Amino acid sequence: MTAFAYYRLPYLHHAHYVVQHEGEPEVLFSVAELNGKEGFVIAPFSPSSDCPVLLIHPDESKLIAVGNENGPGEKAPQSSPDGAENASRRSSSYVGTQPELHRDAVNATSGRNFEAYAREFECFHQQLSEETFSKIVLARKVSLVSDKIRIKKIDSVDAQDVASLKALFLKTCRMYPRLFVALVYTSQSGMWLMATPEILLKGEGDEYQTMSLAGTQKAEPSRTIADYPVEGVEWSEKNREEQQYVTDYIEDCIKGFAGDYTLKGPYTTMAANLYHLRTDISFRLLDKGRLGDVINALYPTPAVCGIPKDAARRFILQHELHSRKYYSGFVGPISSQGKTHLFVSLRCMNILQDGICELYAGGGLLKESEMEKEWKETEAKMQTIRRVLL
Repeated sequence: MTAFAYYRLPYLHHAHYVVQHEGEPEVLFSVAELNGKEGFVIAPFSPSSDCPVLLIHPDESKLIAVGNENGPGEKAPQSSPDGAENASRRSSSYVGTQPELHRDAVNATSGRNFEAYAREFECFHQQLSEETFSKIVLARKVSLVSDKIRIKKIDSVDAQDVASLKALFLKTCRMYPRLFVALVYTSQSGMWLMATPEILLKGEGDEYQTMSLAGTQKAEPSRTIADYPVEGVEWSEKNREEQQYVTDYIEDCIKGFAGDYTLKGPYTTMAANLYHLRTDISFRLLDKGRLGDVINALYPTPAVCGIPKDAARRFILQHELHSRKYYSGFVGPISSQGKTHLFVSLRCMNILQDGICELYAGGGLLKESEMEKEWKETEAKMQTIRRVLL
């Protein structure tokens, strides 16, 4: 077995398991090379020799039942997570053990992680003040150790490892029934688990859909999870402006590929314990053979990168403290002849050996952004995937 993926589309009670036993996943160095391709893809934030686009060509696939147990992930929290926000203000090299995961969630501490983020924020925000960018996304990483996952050699995953990872994947599915959940492994990318709300591209034939998802705030503790749109949520001008930037960008991207398109939104939607502003964009694709070109134009969207895109991505690669690797890339099944379901790799973690897990989260910065609020937003986002380790 060289590569595999478990994935569950939102709202479904079953998941897919695909595995490639023979050969290695196809290595691509540009998303545009996905034109005419079929398989299961995992793509990084920025393709490189260390982090290429990887296309799994399954020679085995099957459906698995998820079960209907209700986990705590999308229930309203019963207690304030403020302690958890403070807990990660530690050195970025700090590694918490499983018993400490709970203590970290309630102990208020300050340290180098928060200070490092503050320095990065100032660096990024200066570019906004100088109007180099109209928006840019700053991401961060936290490392934890969990006794829920004990892989001795990440480059040699055995049957026992797969069984424990499958259990973790199914737990995540039950916790977050409305999100796209995936557990993906290749020897080059490593192991990634995510529960993401953001569609990059989905559809079949010539009918496709993408979304603009930007603007974030914590959901009310008393709010019951409901299908969107959620009424009665007030948004700041900063959040509305950020959402409009992303919508305008995506609209401009698809004009060159679409016969016609429609927009629905913005409206408030709910993912786990967070509200987001969302606009749905549906379009008719003129040439199915150019699916890779469409993806290349869309990705990375301003929701995970910035405006202008190429300059923002270069700045992020040069100045963020940690490499994003496959965080804020995309993942999912792709086919120009069948169905495509690609999601942005958010609310995710890179699972390493000996129980080490690297959790990623980011937030969009505008000129009026405030550092403390942006820190808290990344903490709230990180809780989505951190909860599966408890």
